[in-house]
Amino acid sequence: MESLVSICIPVYNAEKTIAKTIASILAQTYTDFELIIVDNASTDKSVDIVKSFQDPRISLIEYHTHLPNAELNWDRCFYHAKGEYMAIFHADDIYLPDMIKRQIETFRNDPSVVGVFTLGNIINEKDEIVSEFHIPKEIIGGCILFESILLYADFLPTPTAMLKRDVYTKCSPFRYDEFKSASDLDMWLRVISFGTLAIINEKLFNYRISKSQGSNTLFRLRTKEADYFKVMDYHLGKNNVSEEVKTSYELSRFGDHIKCQINFLRKYLRYLLTHPGLVYEKYKMFNYFKRFKA
Repeated sequence: MESLVSICIPVYNAEKTIAKTIASILAQTYTDFELIIVDNASTDKSVDIVKSFQDPRISLIEYHTHLPNAELNWDRCFYHAKGEYMAIFHADDIYLPDMIKRQIETFRNDPSVVGVFTLGNIINEKDEIVSEFHIPKEIIGGCILFESILLYADFLPTPTAMLKRDVYTKCSPFRYDEFKSASDLDMWLRVISFGTLAIINEKLFNYRISKSQGSNTLFRLRTKEADYFKVMDYHLGKNNVSEEVKTSYELSRFGDHIKCQINFLRKYLRYLLTHPGLVYEKYKMFNYFKRFKA
């Protein structure tokens, strides 16, 4: 008999966290699942750690060709999942015991639901809670609409996403080439065309942040517009929204531009301050060329 839920964990060099993640999934109060771990040619001890678990629900899929971004490894999960529902969880997060149970209950209680997210805590590298996720107050009953994402940006915790597998498959793959780091948001917006996306207003997982994390580094150093806007601009062409919502969205873009400028100053001002001679050389260069560009 096939498992009702396919839990997939794409992995690359996660030896510091993967054991805790696996243990948290095996400790779920809902037990009818398969756990598929897809390794993206790790060079650390990740594979050995996975093999140390003896639970028969675990399947380890080893790929020896490394794909350059996480989303491409996420796509590999679609080939191996067999359950009615499918989730792609992160290899560094911790899932609280009732998470899968509450997600399945949400599906069962409303047949129109095709995808379920949850809220959670934000933890650091020491497993200490440092913050938490919030749901916009305007989202009544946990129903996610396109307009709410325009108003509040991407508030959906991707590592909690559980979808009906047939819908996931219809929407695959993640369109990383087009939308880069926001290709997951593009996926959720495409899923909405098949039914309702819901978010459970309960903290059911712990999302880990660290200084070495790719998304954290991107946020701190990014000097170009967020990939979020690529996705929303694309889907705006397919959805009718009010002028008020559009204005709020453009204000978000303005705020992002300010953030990019601040990051630009952080990136280059520190360098200029430590290389004062370069400042003088740049001044001479600009002063020379302005004769021709005035």
